[in-house]
Amino acid sequence: MKKVLVNKPIHEDAIKLLATEVEVLTPYSATSDEILEMLLKVNGMVLCVGFTATASVLEKIPGIEVIGRHGVGLENVDVNAATQNGIPITFTPEGVTESTAEHAFLLMVAAARKLCLLDKATRSGNFKIRDSVVGVELLGKKVGVAGFGRIGQRFAEICRDAFKMEIHAFDPFISTSKIETWGAIPHTDLMEMASVVSVLSVHTPATPQTLHMINAEVLKALGKNGFLINCARGPVVDEPALIAALQNNVIAGAGVDVYDPEPPLPTNPLFSLDNVILTPHLASFTEEGRQRMGMMVAEDVLRVLRGEMPKYPANPEVFNN
Repeated sequence: MKKVLVNKPIHEDAIKLLATEVEVLTPYSATSDEILEMLLKVNGMVLCVGFTATASVLEKIPGIEVIGRHGVGLENVDVNAATQNGIPITFTPEGVTESTAEHAFLLMVAAARKLCLLDKATRSGNFKIRDSVVGVELLGKKVGVAGFGRIGQRFAEICRDAFKMEIHAFDPFISTSKIETWGAIPHTDLMEMASVVSVLSVHTPATPQTLHMINAEVLKALGKNGFLINCARGPVVDEPALIAALQNNVIAGAGVDVYDPEPPLPTNPLFSLDNVILTPHLASFTEEGRQRMGMMVAEDVLRVLRGEMPKYPANPEVFNN
């Protein structure tokens, strides 16, 4: 029987599915060195956070038949190196869409209504804070979506349907005609879009091109009445610039689920600010989302081990060799 290693907990339904065809190893507390040692003796891996399949790692495990990325981001696996070594990589691009979009919407509403500040004050007995703090309605406001893929479009759809918000979109990889067909207003300049919206929500992957895409200039363009939402990846936002913008009221507030680095340091100034809502990189962590991701990655890993084409290949060219 073939063996598959899962480095962190995934949904129990996915583990059960894998176990119908392979022996499942679950060294959840193992170190990276221990996992690498085990990878020499398995046929496949379900890759979660906590381990990075670098080029040097992939060169040491030429016998592995498939790596299934449990998630949509591919920053913890070197896809190019995997392709060069003939290792198929699968991922779960549709698994996180709904949960992440809903979480971004949650952070947007919470930031607009100053939920963090009000919750803290109410718990401490400061009921009179209601006399000095007011929130912002989102009905009919303009929202900018940076990254108009599956998650960005679903977030935009929720904003449009719930609050009749006007949708603006920036995505260099999607044509303006497609954005217009969807019903959004396209922008070819991120700073220009930031200057006309009340909310800027980020939904791009972490790549060299998107590193610090949200910088001090973009935040200044967003302005004192604007809110930034980031449920994408920490490095997409220049975190010191965001901290400065929040401290100096350059923007009204923010909702942040991802950080740079992760986990954030205990001394991170974001923790002391009342105009930011913080969550610990769990936008996709719903029961439904975890079940979808788990089943998608398990099904594709099993497909590859059977000699079949996966449904969600990250490097389909491997199968053409």
